[in-house]
Amino acid sequence: MSLSLWVFVGFMLIFQLIMGANDGGVLLGSIISSNFIHPVLAVIILFVSLFVAPFIFGTAVVKTLGTKIFPIEYMTLPILYGALIATLIWVVFAQRIKYPVSISYTFVGALVGGSLASKYAMHLNKMEAYKVFVGLISSIIISFAAGFIFVKLMNFFLKWASPKVSPVFKILQVITSILLVIGYGANDAEKSLSLIYIASYITHSSVNPNPSNPLIVLLLALLFIVGTMLFGANSLTTSGFKIMKSNPKQTFLAQLTTSITVLSFARFGLPISSTETLNMGIVGIGYAEKPYSVKWHVVKNLVLTWLVTVPMSIILSGVITFILEKIM
Repeated sequence: MSLSLWVFVGFMLIFQLIMGANDGGVLLGSIISSNFIHPVLAVIILFVSLFVAPFIFGTAVVKTLGTKIFPIEYMTLPILYGALIATLIWVVFAQRIKYPVSISYTFVGALVGGSLASKYAMHLNKMEAYKVFVGLISSIIISFAAGFIFVKLMNFFLKWASPKVSPVFKILQVITSILLVIGYGANDAEKSLSLIYIASYITHSSVNPNPSNPLIVLLLALLFIVGTMLFGANSLTTSGFKIMKSNPKQTFLAQLTTSITVLSFARFGLPISSTETLNMGIVGIGYAEKPYSVKWHVVKNLVLTWLVTVPMSIILSGVITFILEKIM
């Protein structure tokens, strides 16, 4: 590999650790929030599911992020570095204020910002970027609505159920926890695979970064887990316990709605935010069942953080890309 690619891979590895801190904390928070699944088992579920997801559901998201938003033949290292560094800065800032943000929102916004600041701005596929942003927003709305509807339907049928049915939700939660992380692995986790693919193309590397290469997927899964274990406490606390205290039934429904939504979008190659989809699914369920159980001040701060994510990532990436094009 060329020196340029080695340097970029180093940044990408840091990016994967940060993804583990931000997104891994949210996923673990959901899995252990009902106090049924042990944290050690939750970490094992997270690792195994991340590893197998690309082989089960494909890597269509890699193509969307890697080639559709901005043609790969016009991609440059300044644009790529601008998008990556801007994403790292914003996500680390969000971690500091203890509010997880969407890395999908941040990365796509940063990719758009870097493209607009470059000399190849006219090649930005605005329609494709628009489709991605619409997908990101609609997935959150769908998750909230589905969570609301599912809990209403579930409570309607449970009126005639025996109290003995309650433990069943604990078992179902294990299944949906696996589906939740597999959905994440088939969607959000593929951003790093996209970065490797683009960087190798730009630097004319002889390395073939096949997104289905088991060694690459294994390395990324390990780094993700390390990031979660070392730096994921803030995201875990906010998503798992601050939004609302969930029981196994609520956790099961939140994970089910998120899994269905994320995996459906992944099949069409549309990158969405698993973490935001999950959080809004939890809010929808809480609103439908016990509105007072939702800590609305936390939800308000989460939404405000999400709203400023795209414009901030565009601005950050644009400035960084502009500077890098002058010096590289």
